[in-house]
Amino acid sequence: MDFSNKTENGKISLPEEVLEVLESQFNKVKTLHSTDLEIIAAELGVNDVDVKKWYTNRLAAWRRSQGLSDCFGQL
Repeated sequence: MDFSNKTENGKISLPEEVLEVLESQFNKVKTLHSTDLEIIAAELGVNDVDVKKWYTNRLAAWRRSQGLSDCFGQL
C-alpha cells in the first residue's frame, strides 16, 4: 500500500497540476462513472482510489454550497 500521497492528518495530497485537471473535469461533469474515474487516474498517473475520494469530497462540498444534502448522489 502506498501512503506517499497522504498527509499527517490522513487527507489525500495530490499535485497541484492534478488538482487543476480534476477541478476542470468536475466543472464539466459533477458525477462520473467509476470507469471514467479510473481512466482519469491513469491519465494523470495517480491512484484511482485517491481520485474517487477527491471527487466524492468535492461533490459533497459543491452540494453543501448549493444548499443540498451532501449524502445524495454519492459515487
